[in-house]
Amino acid sequence: MYRVHLVHDSQLDLPDLFEALADHENLSQVFGVPVRRIRDGQDDPNGLGSVRKIGPGPLGIEETVTAIETDRAIEYRITRGGFPLKNHRGELRFFDAAQGSRVEWTIEFESHLPLAGPVLRFVLGQAIGRGLKRLG
Repeated sequence: MYRVHLVHDSQLDLPDLFEALADHENLSQVFGVPVRRIRDGQDDPNGLGSVRKIGPGPLGIEETVTAIETDRAIEYRITRGGFPLKNHRGELRFFDAAQGSRVEWTIEFESHLPLAGPVLRFVLGQAIGRGLKRLG
């Protein structure tokens, strides 16, 4: 099992940081690749059961929101694509901070290819870390 854990302090207040990271269309800024919502959630377009496609065309992966609590937490899984990842699970936890807010983003996954795991862990950590800095 591989794990990526990022902590980001933001000058955004908690509701604004949560909204920025809950809105699928806004995640293009974070991941640096196209992201679009392809299925609305049950009670909110970006809510429980919503699906986003990350990446171009047939190379894209699909992630489904499996749990969400406004201003507190978002959990998701890759539900289509993602080779060589398997058993991928992501979790974002949100907190008030002295100068704004904080998000703790954890991703856990296994890999079909042994050498790919450490590389993907590094790439995901770098890409998401840079994206979070762009959000502020």
